[in-house]
Amino acid sequence: MSLPKTVTDRSVPIYLEAVPPLLREGAAGIDAVLEKIDAIHGAVGLDGVNVPEIRPESSKSKKGERLKPFEPRLEPRELAKRIQEDFGLNCIINRVVVHLAWERQAEWFRQTWEEYGIRQFVLVGGEKSGECYPGPSVPESNELVHRVIDDCELRVGNICIPTRAQEAQRMARKLATGADFFTTQIVYHAREFTGLLDDLQTFALPSGGAPPTLLLTLCPVQSQRNIRFLHWLGVSLSAELEAWLARDPERVAERSLQHLERMWIEIHRHWHGHRGCFPIGISLAPIGRIPPMTTVQLARNLISMTDRTMTCRASTERTF
Repeated sequence: MSLPKTVTDRSVPIYLEAVPPLLREGAAGIDAVLEKIDAIHGAVGLDGVNVPEIRPESSKSKKGERLKPFEPRLEPRELAKRIQEDFGLNCIINRVVVHLAWERQAEWFRQTWEEYGIRQFVLVGGEKSGECYPGPSVPESNELVHRVIDDCELRVGNICIPTRAQEAQRMARKLATGADFFTTQIVYHAREFTGLLDDLQTFALPSGGAPPTLLLTLCPVQSQRNIRFLHWLGVSLSAELEAWLARDPERVAERSLQHLERMWIEIHRHWHGHRGCFPIGISLAPIGRIPPMTTVQLARNLISMTDRTMTCRASTERTF
């Protein structure tokens, strides 16, 4: 089972990650997020919006730095409801499932479906794998949400981390418990995603199941501060790439777009070499104060490169 039909004719759908505003910002914060979505959607025609749940967490790297402390944010489903009402875009809600006991988590799913009109979820586990949480694990939550919502419109996603050992096997187990699609952690190195694609060829899909859609998460950066925060999140970013991005402080954003575009070409070619066995999409995650036009430029370039690649391959196939 894949994501719902996209609103565009593109072969690769484009989603935008929209972080809920701080609670203290009130209506002005919501309006600011909606304005960014409007600007990007109006320029490139998004296929949907991914709304993450932001919780307090610790740094995942000694190189990481978060300059501002955690502050409570608007509940993701509140923002998603506004987005769907204002733009008619499908929203994916990220939900950290381990903090509510089973009954309360089941009621949250039911309420979010019935009262907020959310049809797609990405279920996320706890920050610390060895800690005992009151709520269900991700595989348990996959099964729980399908019991609570018995509807063919429901789509259940999980997170995948391409750098994690035996990630393909983890994904296979999650598919068996009801996952329909996966969204990656932010990726900066093509070999991480192409390696995952190679590994995914080896496992069998559940009986009668369709290949899951893989949403590749990309994040432009515009400063060394952005890079330090990515380290804090645990994003895999090599020292060589970091040095290249930061070599010219005035061109960090430009260089990051160049790198992401080159990386996408490599990934797309590799994916096409596998005959597109697993549908892929792109989730743009402009973390921090990334100007909307930077995100628009990246989206346009990715769309253009994808279209050119598909056209060239189609022409080659007809020739031979």
